[in-house]
Parts: sequence; C-alpha cells; structure tokens
Amino acid sequence: YTLSLHDALPISICKDDSKNALNQKSKELVEVKTVWASVAPVRGSERYDLQKLHEEIVYRVYMRYLSGIKADMYIMCEGRLFEIQSVIDVDFEHKMLEIDAVEKVKKAG
Repeated sequence: YTLSLHDALPISICKDDSKNALNQKSKELVEVKTVWASVAPVRGSERYDLQKLHEEIVYRVYMRYLSGIKADMYIMCEGRLFEIQSVIDVDFEHKMLEIDAVEKVKKAG
C-alpha cells in the first residue's frame, strides 16, 4: 500500500492515561501525535445491547510508521473517535502502519 496525500487526512493519535488532581485515572484523552493518514471503512455490523441498537464500523487506517502506537489507544479524525483494535507494521519494514479501528455509533431503537 502506498499512502497518497490526495487521500490523506490529519488524524490525532490519543491515549487515555491522564490523571485528575487526586492522581486518579480520568476519561480524558491526551493527544500523543498528529499525523497524515488514509482512513477508509472496511466493514460494519449492528447488534442490540441493553435494548439499544449499536452500529459498529471498522476502518482501516494507513499511516507512516510511528513507534509506540498500541491497541489501547484512540484515533481522532474530523471530530470522530475511533478505538484502535490492531496495529500491524506492514512487511516489518518500519515504514507503514496498518491500523484497524472501530467507530461505535449508538442509535435509539
């Protein structure tokens, strides 16, 4: 896969390890790095959970290699939050990362 700037969007890689004044973990995301990446949907699914319909869309993200990106991190892109599911170093060359990330959309129903 070759990353084309024509298809690239700026994304923010975030992690959830911030602490509040009492040194307790909070739910606030901290930005680690902003990079250019290609983001495209690859599949979607729907399921009922607690009487609500949840739509889950999996996106494939291609970006230049950046060490330290892990499956417990998040991606922010155009105001939307994606939970990273897997990170693959393409061909083990440390040039490109292939990331699968999930956007969860809650629907009333």
